[in-house]
Amino acid sequence: MTRCTLRLALIVTMALGSTLSAAAAREESPVPAGAAGGWVIPSNEGIRALLAERMRHNGVGVVVGVVEPAGQRVVAHGRSGASDGRPLDGDTVFLIGSVTKVFTGLMLADMVQRGEVRLDDPAAEYLPTGVKMPLRGRPITLQDLSTHVSGLLSMPANFDLQARPDPYSAYTTEQLYAFLSGYTPEREPGKKWGYSNLGVSLLGQLLANRAGKPYEMLLKERVLAPLGMHDTSIEITPDQARRLAPGHDRYLQPVKTWEMAAMQGSGSLRSTVNDMLTFLAAYFDEDSPLNAAMARQWSIRSPTRASQALGWGISPVGSVEVVGHRGGKEGYRSAAVFDPKTKRGIVVLGNARMEDQPGDIAMYLLTGRALEPAPPAPPRPKSVDIAPGALEVYVGRYRQSSGTVMTVANRGDYLAVETAPGSGISTFLPQGRHDFYLNTGNDELTFDVDAEGCVKGLILHGDGKAGASRQAAARIDAGCA
Repeated sequence: MTRCTLRLALIVTMALGSTLSAAAAREESPVPAGAAGGWVIPSNEGIRALLAERMRHNGVGVVVGVVEPAGQRVVAHGRSGASDGRPLDGDTVFLIGSVTKVFTGLMLADMVQRGEVRLDDPAAEYLPTGVKMPLRGRPITLQDLSTHVSGLLSMPANFDLQARPDPYSAYTTEQLYAFLSGYTPEREPGKKWGYSNLGVSLLGQLLANRAGKPYEMLLKERVLAPLGMHDTSIEITPDQARRLAPGHDRYLQPVKTWEMAAMQGSGSLRSTVNDMLTFLAAYFDEDSPLNAAMARQWSIRSPTRASQALGWGISPVGSVEVVGHRGGKEGYRSAAVFDPKTKRGIVVLGNARMEDQPGDIAMYLLTGRALEPAPPAPPRPKSVDIAPGALEVYVGRYRQSSGTVMTVANRGDYLAVETAPGSGISTFLPQGRHDFYLNTGNDELTFDVDAEGCVKGLILHGDGKAGASRQAAARIDAGCA
C-alpha cells in the first residue's frame, strides 16, 4: 500500500433509503411449498432493481447467484474495477473471506465420515512433536475449533506489526505454533461461543497434518475436485488472476488485501458465483459424493450454541432454518445462504468493503426478511500530505484503564494498530494533525501530543469522534528522548 499523498476529498451524500417492495420484486409464479412466509425469490429484473437501488452510494460491483429447483441464474451489477474494464459475471473471481470456514468445516465432516478423525479428538493429537496446545480445563477438540467454542482468541497475539510485505503475509506456521505453546485461554472450551479465526485456521492446519499434505492440496482433493469446483482456490492461475475483481475499501478506493499465509483455513479462498452455486447445489443433491459429509456438517450443532454447526451458522426465519455464512476481508464482502428444505440458495459476492451487507441482501432474497434502508455512503476523510518518517513518533504501546494494551507501528504512510492482544491488525490512515481514521470502519485515533511534540497517549473513538465510545490509553514506553 502506497499513499505518500492521500487524495480523499470530503464527500457527504445520503442514500434514498427506500427498500424495493416485496410485490415489485417477486416472480409471478406459484409459491413453492415450504417457502418462508410464502416468499418467492425475486426475478432477475427484481434483483437488478434491488441492487441498483442499494448500491447507489455503496459498493463497486456485486454478483448475485440463485440456485433453486428450477435451475441456476446469475445477476451482476456495477463494475469489476479491473484495469481492462471487463464486466462482472458468474466467472468473475472474488475473495470470499470467512466463507472459507464452511469449506474447512466440510473437510472436517468428510474426514470424520471416512473414520480418519473424530469430532471429539483432542486438537493436541495432531500437532507436531514439541508443540503444546493451550489448555484450560478439558482439552480443546476438533469440534470446538469448528464451532467457535475453543476459548481461543480471534487472532494470534504475536504478529510482527513491522513485518514485510505485511504482518499477515509474513506470519509463519512456526510463529503460530510458538503462540499456541505459550498461551493460556481465559476460559475453558465449550463454555462460551467466541468467533475465532485462529481456531478455524488451526483446525485446517491440523487436518492437513493428519493427512500429511498442505491445506489447499487436501481441500482440492477432498472437496473442490469431487464437487467440480475448478475455479475455487487459494493460489490462483493466470487465467483466474485475469478474471479477479480487484478489492476496494469502504470509501470505494482500490486496496491491497493482506494474505493469511499461515492461517488459510479461516479466510483465504477465492471463488466465483458459478462455483459457489455448484457448492450450494451439492447440499441438495442426494447423489453428491459428499452428501453424507454435508448432511453431517450442518446438522451437528454446538451444545453451547444451537445456531452454530460445523462452519455454517443457522438462522431461524419464521418456520425455516436458513444455513449460511458471511465473509469480509479488506476489499471484499461475501455471503452464502441456503434453505435445505426448499432446496434454494443465494450467493452474493462484492469487491468492496461495502457498507451494505451482502448477508442481509442474501437473506432478503432467499426468505423475504425485511431489509433496513440502504446506508448512506461514508463521508471520505480530508486529504493530508505525509512527510517521510512523520509517523514514527506514534510508534509504541498504550495501556487503557482496563489494562488492555494497544500496539502501534509505523508502516511508512499509515499506522498498523493492534487494539488488543489477539484482536487482529487494523489500518489507520492520517486525516489531520495527530488524527487517523480506520479504512474498514468508523473508528478514529487521536494522539495526545504535548508542546514539545512528545506523544503521551491516544484516544480511540469507537464510532468516530461523534460517537459515544471513547477509550483513552496512556503511553507505556519511552516516547521522547
